[in-house]
Amino acid sequence: MCSFSSFAQYTSKELNPFHKAYHDSLQAREYPYTFPILAKQAYKKGFDVPFTYGVSTAYYTQVQDVNIKRTLIGLNDLDPVDLSGFIKFGTVEARTEAYTLRPDMWVLPFLNVYGIFGVGSTSTTVPLVRPVDFSTTQHFNVTSAGFGFTVAGGFGPLFFVVDNNFNFGNVEALVEPVPAHNLDIRLGHNFVNPKRADRGLAVWFGAFRQNINGDTNGSIAIKDLFPNGTDGLQEGFIDRLHEWADGLPPGQKLVANQIINKIDDHLSGVDVGDAQITYTLDKELAKPWNLIFGAQYQHNKHWQIRTELGTFGKRTSFLIMVNYRFESLFKKK
Repeated sequence: MCSFSSFAQYTSKELNPFHKAYHDSLQAREYPYTFPILAKQAYKKGFDVPFTYGVSTAYYTQVQDVNIKRTLIGLNDLDPVDLSGFIKFGTVEARTEAYTLRPDMWVLPFLNVYGIFGVGSTSTTVPLVRPVDFSTTQHFNVTSAGFGFTVAGGFGPLFFVVDNNFNFGNVEALVEPVPAHNLDIRLGHNFVNPKRADRGLAVWFGAFRQNINGDTNGSIAIKDLFPNGTDGLQEGFIDRLHEWADGLPPGQKLVANQIINKIDDHLSGVDVGDAQITYTLDKELAKPWNLIFGAQYQHNKHWQIRTELGTFGKRTSFLIMVNYRFESLFKKK
């Protein structure tokens, strides 16, 4: 569910002569803390090292296209049957909104590790093209947890960030958590305030890749699939489904007709109780990669605010995040 990196600051060596006094003070500093490892040596060489620990909160929203490659469908406790060759979906649109909390620490001046914890919601619009035209949008609550690491540094006037994280989303309609792997690469420039070396605006561009587990197992109540009854359905909707089922192999035909009969009962006003359509979907993202553009204002080494936009490809996203950092708690003996 959460797909943003941990980048907030990076170890840098800024050569503006107006900041000479600031960087001279870094070289003279006695660093008494354990983390980041090698921070003392970095300070001695004039590098500015981020404060060790950070806590950030963020709002993230994302819309992306998903393709369904394989479909198994069942009813209640019946074993699902493979209907992949007999039904066709259009492009599925998945929307996500998340609020997250991310604690992190710099283990080395160039290596940050972190955890991500989130709550939010997701909605999926699934258009059925064959055997009938039908579209449904389902809304689910989501909780998520994950971890990741970031490698960051600078060369000349530029900085780079490479971030990897692994996230597990618990969607209320699914049997198992949905794992996702996110990779983003950024290249940017930091415009340092002429009067304060610890204040500035960083801008960047880069690429983001997301990979999700292809198999999804879940269930949906028939009454939730058709919350408005027959409103918006094609004329002869049930008859078309029966005609389609008549052309299926025996195993698929049996399960399909049982599902169709339950749908017919519900649309006719009969109480079908908690009848569930179970499903297994093999899916893939329409485009795993997209471009990202972002900016971060650093007020000082404690406070940063960041925003980022993802676009192009088949995914759009928006992030806004506030980060607070503080120095290490553990002093060397």
